Amino acid sequence: MTAAMDELLGILDLERLEHNLYRGRSPQVEWQRVFGGQTIAQALVAAQRTVEPDRFVHSLH
Repeated sequence: MTAAMDELLGILDLERLEHNLYRGRSPQVEWQRVFGGQTIAQALVAAQRTVEPDRFVHSLH
């Protein structure tokens, strides 16, 4: 895998703090911003972890 892919997978691998509570991280870059796509992706990962494994996302609005 490339370094960029490893970084992306690391960002999407959320830390479980407690039941239904997760913490994400941001890439180590100079600017101090979080981009919407990152926030949505992390929210989707967290949501997916709160349901049974046989339940899948059908859409995101």
